[in-house]
Amino acid sequence: MNHLDEIRARINIEDLVGGYVQLKKAGRNLKGLCPFHNDTRPSFMVSPEKGIGYCFACNTGGDIFKFIQLVEKVDFPGAVRILADRAGVRLPEFKPEVHNEKLRILKANEAATDFFADHLKNSKKGMAYFTGRGLTEATIKEFKLGLAPDSYTALSDHLQKADFDEKLLLDAGLISQRTIADKNTYDRFRNRYTFPIHDQQGNAVGFGGRIIGSGEPKYLNSPDTPVYNKSFVLYGLPLAKDAIKKEDLAIFVEGYMDVIAAHQAGTKNVVATSGTALTAPQLKLIKRYTRNIAFAFDADSAGAEATKRAIELAQEAELNIRIIQIPEGKDPDECIQKNPEAWKEAVKKAVKVMDFYFAHAFLLYDSKDLEGKKAILNMLLPLIKQTSTSMEQNEHLKRLAYELKTDAKYLWEDLKKFKIQDFRFKNSPREPAEGAAPKKEVFSREEFLLGFILEQPELYEIVQANLIDIAGFDPATEKIYKTIKRVYNSRSVIDIAELRAELSDQECERLNILPLLIEEYYPDFSQEAAKKEVMTLIRQINRKNVHASQKEFEFKIRAAQDPGERTLLLNQYSQILKLTSKI
Repeated sequence: MNHLDEIRARINIEDLVGGYVQLKKAGRNLKGLCPFHNDTRPSFMVSPEKGIGYCFACNTGGDIFKFIQLVEKVDFPGAVRILADRAGVRLPEFKPEVHNEKLRILKANEAATDFFADHLKNSKKGMAYFTGRGLTEATIKEFKLGLAPDSYTALSDHLQKADFDEKLLLDAGLISQRTIADKNTYDRFRNRYTFPIHDQQGNAVGFGGRIIGSGEPKYLNSPDTPVYNKSFVLYGLPLAKDAIKKEDLAIFVEGYMDVIAAHQAGTKNVVATSGTALTAPQLKLIKRYTRNIAFAFDADSAGAEATKRAIELAQEAELNIRIIQIPEGKDPDECIQKNPEAWKEAVKKAVKVMDFYFAHAFLLYDSKDLEGKKAILNMLLPLIKQTSTSMEQNEHLKRLAYELKTDAKYLWEDLKKFKIQDFRFKNSPREPAEGAAPKKEVFSREEFLLGFILEQPELYEIVQANLIDIAGFDPATEKIYKTIKRVYNSRSVIDIAELRAELSDQECERLNILPLLIEEYYPDFSQEAAKKEVMTLIRQINRKNVHASQKEFEFKIRAAQDPGERTLLLNQYSQILKLTSKI
C-alpha cells in the first residue's frame, strides 16, 4: 500500500466533507449545501460507496484529495500533505527524476533568468534603461530583470554547456527554428530587455522581451510550453499574493513595467496578464486569494475597450469590481513616475463599474449634441437595464437625466423598450424568460446513458443491440464509451478495474461521477423504469446521429464532382435513409 492508498484507507469521504458541510442521509448517499457556490437547496452529494463528493448544480467535486484541493485552495501535493497530517501518514521524501521534462524546463528557465540578469548587471546601458525609468537596483534584482544579448546563439551555447540539450531548449521556447525541416536553431530572445514570468509557486515558466531600440515586435513573449500557458499565468503573482490577501484586493494592470513600478511605489497587490487579454482561468486563479478586483488599464481607447471586456469576464466570475482611473500619464507606470501620490489616491478612489461606463460614454460622445445624447443613451441604458433592482435603475436614470439635462420620466420610457437579449454581454449567460424556471442542460444524453450503464452494467446489452454507431459519441466521454465497448466485446462483462487501467485519472474520476448522476436525477427508478429510460435515450441519440449523418452526406453529394464518388456517396446515403425509417 503506497502513501496515497494509506490516506484513502484512513479517511473516508463522508467524515471529511462532514467537517465542512452538514450532511443528511439521502438514500444510500448523503447530501448537504454545496461549499463551492451559494447553494439554497442541498446540492452536494456524498457517496461513501464510491468515495466521492460532487455538486450537480455547479459541477464541482471529486475524491478526498480533490475536495481538499478545492475547499482549501491548494494544489495536489498540498492536499496530500494536509490529509497525510490528518491521517497520521508519514510521506516519503519526494525525489524527482533528474530527466523529468517539466522539471528540466523549469531548471533551464531558471538558468536563462540568471544568464539574462548577469548580462544586464554587466551592461551600463542596460542598467541605465531601467534606472532611467525610475527603478532601483533592488527592484531590478527582485523582479530578476535581464538583458538578452544581440546574438543568435549566446544563450543556447551557455545552456548547452550546462547540459541542457537542444531539444529541451526548443520545448522550453528558449530557442527557435524557422521550420521543422530547417535544423538550424537560434536564440528566441535577442537584443531585448527580459522580464521573467513566474507561476504562483515562483517557478520561472516563461519570458517577455522588450526590443532594445526600434523594431518589431515591440514585445516578444514565450510560446506555450509544457510548463507555460499564458492564459493561466499572472505576471507578478508570486510577489503580489501575500499583499492581495492582506488588502483583500487584486489590481490588474496591462504591462510588466506597470506591475514593477506599482510594486516599488508600495502598491504590492498588483498583477498583469502575460501577453494576452484577461482570461477566465486568470480570474479563477485570483479568486484563490480574493473576490475583490480593480482594473487599472491604459488611459486610452484601447485600454477602455480592454476594461469593458474584462468587466464582462469578471461579472461572469461573480467578482466585486472597481475601476482605477489613471489621473496622469497613459498608464500606471507613467503616472507613478510623474506623481506616485496621485496613483495611490486613484487606487483609494477606485470607482464602481457604472461610474466607469458613465465617464467613458461622456468622453466618447458630445452630450450637448442630439446625436451624441442618443449615442450615450444607447450605450448606458442597456447597462442600467441589467442592474438588479428598480431602486438602482432609478438612481442611475436620475443621474443620467441630470447630466443630459432632460426629464427622468422620458428615460424610463426609453428603458422599457430594451429587452435583455438585445444587449446582454456576448459572454454572459442569458436570463430565462420572465416567470420561467431556470433551465440549464449541463449533461448530455450520452453522459446520462453512460451513467445508467455504469450504475447497472447489465443495461449495456440493450445499448449494444440498439445504439446506431454511425457518428462520434459525445466528445467529453467518447474515450470512456469506446473503452466500455472494447472491454465488453472482449470479456462479455464491464470490468471496472480493467476500465480504470485504460483510462486517465480524469476519466477515472468521471467513472465515479456518472453513476452519481443517475442517483441524483433518477433516485427512485426501478430496473424496468431504467430500461425504458435507456431506450428513450438511445432513440434520442440515434435520431440526432442519423440526422447529422444525413445532412453530412447531402452536403458531400452536392459537392462531389467525380461521377464515381457521387455514386458511392448516393449508395451510402440510401443506407442512411433506411436507418431513418427505423428511428
